[in-house]
Amino acid sequence: RKKKKKKKKKKKKKKKKKPFSFIHHESTATMASPDLSTALFMVAHALGNALLVHSLLFPTLEMDSVTMAHMDPSIIISTQIPPKSAVFFVVSSLLWNVTIGSAFRYMTKENNNPGQSLHQHSVPSEIVQYFRIIFGATIIIHGTFILCGNHPFDHPLNTFLSASYIAINIILPVNMNGIASPHEKNIRGTIHFLLGPILPHELAKNNDKSNVHSRQQRQRFRIQQLYQWSFLGVCVGMGACTILRILDHGMQIQRYPMPILIGAVVGECFGVLLGFVMGMLI
Repeated sequence: RKKKKKKKKKKKKKKKKKPFSFIHHESTATMASPDLSTALFMVAHALGNALLVHSLLFPTLEMDSVTMAHMDPSIIISTQIPPKSAVFFVVSSLLWNVTIGSAFRYMTKENNNPGQSLHQHSVPSEIVQYFRIIFGATIIIHGTFILCGNHPFDHPLNTFLSASYIAINIILPVNMNGIASPHEKNIRGTIHFLLGPILPHELAKNNDKSNVHSRQQRQRFRIQQLYQWSFLGVCVGMGACTILRILDHGMQIQRYPMPILIGAVVGECFGVLLGFVMGMLI
């Protein structure tokens, strides 16, 4: 009887031991998925814009390089790209933003993302809200271009289109997939999201990885950091590429507003990469 009792106790103990499962790994994967999925979204967004520049604007520049081969370099640089090409490029970029942003929202709507809005809005009101924010940001960016040295009456259409392109590629992803609260989806909320503090002091001190709330907050700030580094990369890229306007080589990429567009695209790619690396340190 004693032997039987011992055997029964051993069986009970064996039953209590849970078999190997992936439950823990799934939980960590779901916890890591918001910032990882946002990083993949930002990478696809940046590469898509680079592909649009290469496929839509560079062929026009190659065709013009043949017809402008006999011209003086200063004349080539002062000749803007055709406004029709710029309009088509900006509209294509808008469609790309809407497509990839909507796909990202659809793929992640079932995950309770800290960086994703869980509130449902009617599509028309949301579209109107986004375009109001984009238009306001375009006016601000256009004024910034003028303050930085662009003459308000030299190529005003291309200047406005460049400002629209920057506003679309910064404001639309942030408001569609970055800002969680619907009350912060405005110009003021967007500026605070892009320029606000990354990590609160209390959260920086708290290194308790077992705390679910702390982990979710860190994920939310990793997402915010991705957008902030992307924005910083766009600004630095545009500033660095302004040197193309000073050189007198007569290259097609020096024609206005190519330095702005190329700088924004290259800067976004590097900004997203740096944002992902810096996010791993939080």
